Amino acid sequence: MIWHILRYWVSFLIPTFYKRIQERNVKNLKVKGPVIIAMNHPNAFMDPSALTYVAYPPRLKYLARGDAFKPGLISWLLEQIGIVPIFRIQDGGREGLKKNDEAYRRVNYLLKKNAKVMVFAEGLCIQERRLRPLKKGVARMVFGAYEYLGNDKLVVVPVGVNYSKADKFRSTLFYNIGEPIPVKDFIGAYQQNPAKGQNIFLQALEPKMKELITHIENKENDNVVYFYEDLCKKDLIRSKGLNYKNLSHDFDVLNEMTERVNATAKTNQALLDEFKEKASAYFSELREAGLRDWIINPNQNKYVSPFFLVLRYLLLLIGFPIYVLGMIGNFPPLIAAHKITKKIIKFKEFYASIALGLGIFLFLFNYLIWFFVVYAFSPNIFWPILVCLSLGLSGWFCLYYHPFALKTFGIARALKNKALAEQLSRKREFLLSLINRF
Repeated sequence: MIWHILRYWVSFLIPTFYKRIQERNVKNLKVKGPVIIAMNHPNAFMDPSALTYVAYPPRLKYLARGDAFKPGLISWLLEQIGIVPIFRIQDGGREGLKKNDEAYRRVNYLLKKNAKVMVFAEGLCIQERRLRPLKKGVARMVFGAYEYLGNDKLVVVPVGVNYSKADKFRSTLFYNIGEPIPVKDFIGAYQQNPAKGQNIFLQALEPKMKELITHIENKENDNVVYFYEDLCKKDLIRSKGLNYKNLSHDFDVLNEMTERVNATAKTNQALLDEFKEKASAYFSELREAGLRDWIINPNQNKYVSPFFLVLRYLLLLIGFPIYVLGMIGNFPPLIAAHKITKKIIKFKEFYASIALGLGIFLFLFNYLIWFFVVYAFSPNIFWPILVCLSLGLSGWFCLYYHPFALKTFGIARALKNKALAEQLSRKREFLLSLINRF
């Protein structure tokens, strides 16, 4: 019951936190029979929570670090929403590892009931665009489940989780779901030599997972890809006749760009280093001037003109009362969730998960307060329902009004300082000349 209550509320809040959430080939998660889902893991509890939202039905189960299961309410709540504790040696020592026998038994029990169980194949959570080496525990779990079930239908489905900016409000999230891998295909090798069979399975799984994410081979080139993406991705998507709002198209183009950087790194790392230095300076100047690259980009700034600026100001003026209503009704829980999360988390990988978790309760509490306050002064229940509905809709309006306002003010700054905009345009052209040599 708790899981179903949270699912409906999370189904509202997750699309609020992320501007777009899309998937490719979700049908691969809905095959009949038991499924083990092997995922990368950049964003703590958000990775499985959002996939559960995207894939429903079925209801997905997943494994999480055993040290998160604190005795009492937290442990009970995690159990209720279908999380199985798994221990790593760095979390619970050898005593913790012994508890994994119980975890494997629970996983096998779930799979026997044809459940879909997620496992984070890298064994750690870190926000970066690359796949880390897969843990041997994944193979042990897979073959242990096969032996327990005696079921040739057991498959492993690789899933790539791709965020534009995982810890940022109103970024994007794309699940790239691969083809099911039948475990029975590896049983012959496993029965001859279990250790060798496990390695063969991992060697087959790893490239299939890697192709589902944008994999930057050298960490030193992370910013090269980020700058390249900001400068060129949307234009490249459009030049191919694709839709930049379609995250499947977005992924394919970004993957091509990432591979170009990986290839260039092998032949001309000095070029990438020069680009990174110049691009870093360019984007720093943009931030200091309160501008964004799209304002400087000639392919995207056709609306940077006095006429459109006046039109945008008129639209802002018309929508301002709705924006004020939305902020009054929704800003307090939003800022509270942000401030509390920033104060209590140590690692950015947990920001989105904790902020969303707090938001679930703070927004619910906020709307309950509004409901009962209005109800106390209303002749009937119609008015508090209407007020809460109005606050919710106006809050949703704010998600689009606020960035529209920021873009409008950026256009105004660019038109006010045309000399700076022209200077930045020349620097941008130089960066594109470097990109053409990738």
